[in-house]
Amino acid sequence: MATRMDKPQTELGPIRDTVESVWVAIVLAFVLRGFLIEAFVIPTGSMAPRLMGEHWNLQCPACGWEYAYGVHKQFVQSQAFGRGRRATPTEARCPNCGYAYPYTERAAYPNSGDRVLVLKYLYQFSEPQPWDVVVFRNPQDNSQNYIKRLIGLPGETIEIVHGDIFVADSPDGPFRVRTKPPAAQRAMWQVVFDNDYRADLKLFEAQSRPTPLPPKWVAPQPGAWDMTGDGGRVMAFGGAAEPQEIVFDARREVFLPRYGYNTPPDAMTDLIDERMDICTDLKLSFSFVPKAPGAKVAARLSSFEHQFKASLGADGTAKLYYRSASARDDNWVLWQVSESLGPLELDRGYRLEFIHVDLGVELLVDGQRILLCRGEKYPETYETLKRRMRRASRDPIQSPQVGIAALGGACELWHVALYRDVYYTAARLDRNAVSSAFYEYADALGAEASQPGWGTMGYPITLARSGDDPDLDEFFVLGDNSPQSLDGRAWRAAAPTMRLWDSSGQPQYQLGTVPRYNMIGRALFVYWPSGFRVPGLPGLPVIPNVGRMRPIH
Repeated sequence: MATRMDKPQTELGPIRDTVESVWVAIVLAFVLRGFLIEAFVIPTGSMAPRLMGEHWNLQCPACGWEYAYGVHKQFVQSQAFGRGRRATPTEARCPNCGYAYPYTERAAYPNSGDRVLVLKYLYQFSEPQPWDVVVFRNPQDNSQNYIKRLIGLPGETIEIVHGDIFVADSPDGPFRVRTKPPAAQRAMWQVVFDNDYRADLKLFEAQSRPTPLPPKWVAPQPGAWDMTGDGGRVMAFGGAAEPQEIVFDARREVFLPRYGYNTPPDAMTDLIDERMDICTDLKLSFSFVPKAPGAKVAARLSSFEHQFKASLGADGTAKLYYRSASARDDNWVLWQVSESLGPLELDRGYRLEFIHVDLGVELLVDGQRILLCRGEKYPETYETLKRRMRRASRDPIQSPQVGIAALGGACELWHVALYRDVYYTAARLDRNAVSSAFYEYADALGAEASQPGWGTMGYPITLARSGDDPDLDEFFVLGDNSPQSLDGRAWRAAAPTMRLWDSSGQPQYQLGTVPRYNMIGRALFVYWPSGFRVPGLPGLPVIPNVGRMRPIH
């Protein structure tokens, strides 16, 4: 009898263990969500193209470049729109070649925003760091969560000048440029033109809407360079005793901080000042393949009247040069020399990245920094940069010059591409961002809706550091998609649920800032980008796109 009674209990044991495991997993999930990690959905494109809100994934019919185009409010309001319905994103333009997405292209399904994991309460144990991507409660409406990039820390004074971030330890300065860590900088590069994705010019000619021709590389002195290899993707230098240069030929507009994710240029005229918002923080990258022992290549970039050049020879010697625009062609000043690479192997590709960013110049070879110039030698300062920007209304910023020269023995260039840095524009205070119920605090502080945004040039913002109550410490945040990001520059409202007044009735919250008590955590990982769609059910993107899962920097 005892044996017959034990048998059912033995059979139920695995079921009981499974049920207990499920409940433990559920409890752990709630614990993780409540105390450690929480998932959030990106609602808008303020951090595009690194993090996407609701968007279409498009492929340019002219050059093949893949890019995201955001679903905008105007589109939703003008059409019977739904995520499960197809529509044609007719205002999209390719960020690589500028080709306008044709009206005749088939309709596509929009995707939901990226889903990200956020490490909560991290900042209870360690201080936030500049350039972190953070999630916080929107100071204009505490029921909303925002995701932006952390720019300023408590006690600092922040000012945006020519798209760069300048920081001082006091309102009186001195100001220094805020440089980015390598991981953040890699995430923030935006394509200007990738020569591997060359556009079909016949499509441009056949388009009913006029579209400017795409950028291209040209050889002003034909003969030394063969630009036809692999359909123009490989540039071969036959050898010459004197330097022979190819130059980047592009219209001025490609250096403006426009995004393929956003509405077309004619809808963004009030967001970008075409006289001054020319981005000169660039990265020129290519693979250098020496074919002969005497081969040598040199990359050239410019910013304002300053020109920078980095060279690398097959003997492994790298050099960094500078000259002003008024100097003679051969009057380059040698800044640095490095022989750390040793002789290069012939017929092997070496990846060169020549970078001008954050008031500095550097050369990387196969990811290793070989040359760097920043600080006293660099010819521009915070003060001279501000003076130059003030003159931009009558003397517009000139487009940067980009070139690659070769001399000596034969060589080839593969995978030539040009990128630009994020350029923070000078937004204005946005009175239409939230409902009028939130404006009492702004009016009490005397903020004018026509005023340039907080932290923009001429309007630096000083972030409070509270010794008595660290929760009142203030941070400054910006979106990577600067022209279309509602961030600290443009907040002129404060939610009534904020700690607006102290015990004596004085304001204790500064518009444009995020107080520490509103910080939620740091964004870590995109665990669910827009997925693949089920065959036969194209409205359901439920197959994980593992290739686009990525850490957030």
